[in-house]
Amino acid sequence: MGHKQPVRDVGEPLMLTYEEARLKLGVSLSQLYKLMRDKEIRSLDLGPQVRRIPMSELDAYLTRLKAQQWNEAPGEVA
Repeated sequence: MGHKQPVRDVGEPLMLTYEEARLKLGVSLSQLYKLMRDKEIRSLDLGPQVRRIPMSELDAYLTRLKAQQWNEAPGEVA
């Protein structure tokens, strides 16, 4: 009998489907598409009919949004 390796938790995914991204942001799919059209959030083409949004794009968007609304410099912590 073969030895099975334990399953390890790899943490948060680095890239998200549109559905996962919209759920993390708490917005509708149409709002997410608008953010992408406005180039607030970008996605990557991984192949035929496969696009993903890097988690770093959501982080960067939220950092910019907080800075705009809270009048902070983009690296500053509130």
